[in-house]
Amino acid sequence: MIAFPRPFRRFFGVAAIGLVLSAGLAWAGKVSPLAPVPDWAGLEPYQRTITRGEFSRLIDQVYTPDGAFWDYARIDDGRVTIFSDTAKTEPLFTLHFAASDAAEAPLPYHYQTQATSNDPARPLKGVRIALDPGHIGGDWAQLEARYFKLGDDPPVEEAKLNMITCDLLAERLRADGADVVWAKHGYEPVTSERPDTLHREAIAALANHDGTHESEDAPPRLFGLSLPRFPQDHHELSTTEWRIDNEAAKLFYRTAEIRARGEVVNKFHPDLTICVHYNADDWGDDPNHPTLTGHSRLIIFINGAYERKEEMPYDDCKYDLLRKLLDRTAVQEERGCALVGQAMLDTLKYPPEVYNHIPSDKDSPFVHHVTDVPSVYARDLLANRIYHGPVIYCEGPYMNARDAYYRIIAGDYIGMRTIQGQSVPSIYRDYASAVEQGVLKYFGVQ
Repeated sequence: MIAFPRPFRRFFGVAAIGLVLSAGLAWAGKVSPLAPVPDWAGLEPYQRTITRGEFSRLIDQVYTPDGAFWDYARIDDGRVTIFSDTAKTEPLFTLHFAASDAAEAPLPYHYQTQATSNDPARPLKGVRIALDPGHIGGDWAQLEARYFKLGDDPPVEEAKLNMITCDLLAERLRADGADVVWAKHGYEPVTSERPDTLHREAIAALANHDGTHESEDAPPRLFGLSLPRFPQDHHELSTTEWRIDNEAAKLFYRTAEIRARGEVVNKFHPDLTICVHYNADDWGDDPNHPTLTGHSRLIIFINGAYERKEEMPYDDCKYDLLRKLLDRTAVQEERGCALVGQAMLDTLKYPPEVYNHIPSDKDSPFVHHVTDVPSVYARDLLANRIYHGPVIYCEGPYMNARDAYYRIIAGDYIGMRTIQGQSVPSIYRDYASAVEQGVLKYFGVQ
């Protein structure tokens, strides 16, 4: 647990009310935790770059298949106005449509989707690709809950698996001629924030969350802001402090870190960004005594399927949705994810992910199946939302699945090894090779 300074442990006094209220002001503009205030004027260059028909198609088929976007928008043949509130009394931005496809204004940003190199040995020359190895790792791995250890086996730390895979992928892509840039390299955070610098934001986030789930046990409210209840005993004080600690930690590694990486990626203006992760099933509460699951599965995400309750109420999420839509990255992401996703299925030979809690012909509130490749879904993740341009978000094999775990702890190696009675290549090289195959096809290299 992160240690609280002594004065902070008495934050329930009068001074703390001011602290909580000032933190709550960050949410006054209806933005999500740590999000910047949306630059709506920055969308002006997209005026008349899209028709009403294409705009509506992308909203309905990719970004909010459940219709949640229309709760905040009013549309006619000439324009769509986006509002902050569902009553549609607080307008944020009006986008004017092109009268026809032929009348569409040129897009302000261009992302290369076709290789133009004349050198067959370096077919991706002139293409810039950003790699984003997921998570921080190192001293932060256990805080991120992306670490476990089984008996005397080497520990499994997802950030290291992602970095190994990305290093191998970078080597391949550079050999293909690509200019490879990094969202993050190594095991230090990109963000300058730390959990102990985010206590104020954590209190405000908890207050905001509690306010959306009112009950008889809900915290009291002051000027419309829900406050943590005054502790009646030591146990409750500890519980409240733990909640703030936990929320500050999540804001650090889930939000501040990704936003800092987004700033790095967007400065590079890559033609394609690839996020590399390994997935996991529930391994239990004790990372030193994890549970291995039976079988691994693969999934890959395009940006989309924004959640009605968790995302659409925030103005920054509306802004990011519009930016992604107007950049027209959905078509490129669907194609790229389908090509990489199929290559991963063919090379790694694990089946696609299945969402067992929903019927196969339905979508959950947070995922929406797209393309003919069974492992490709639309899902709104912070990275694939705020990274500009097409993003391919890969979730590799389950770290704690028996059919992947023993290959993972074997580390990287050249050639074949016998693992669990089967002769197999390095799982990291398989993963990197599959992504490279899909990327080459994405840029038209056969």
